Amino acid sequence: MATNSTGVAVTWGGTAFVEVQGCPVVYGGGSSKGRSTVWTDDLGTIVITCLGSTNVTKAEYGQRRQLVVSGGGVSLTEYAEYQGFTATPELNGVTRYTVTLRLLDG
Repeated sequence: MATNSTGVAVTWGGTAFVEVQGCPVVYGGGSSKGRSTVWTDDLGTIVITCLGSTNVTKAEYGQRRQLVVSGGGVSLTEYAEYQGFTATPELNGVTRYTVTLRLLDG
């Protein structure tokens, strides 16, 4: 049965992204466990697409904060590092903001 995606909420350091349109979560970056593997704190990435500019600023670049995603069949609370953003204005439309975060282990 399909999962209804209404009510998706994403917060970064306690501040909510505004009008989230999508947030694909790719969980499972490099291996962080095992004796014969190189340890990495990279657990995956998340790309948040929204219509509001809250949390979309170059001042956030490199910051590490708690990320909380809920709704739409996803429940995730992890620390993440802000990797950057893209602002895409559309003629006679709206500006879409895309923020990329790298999930961290601890």
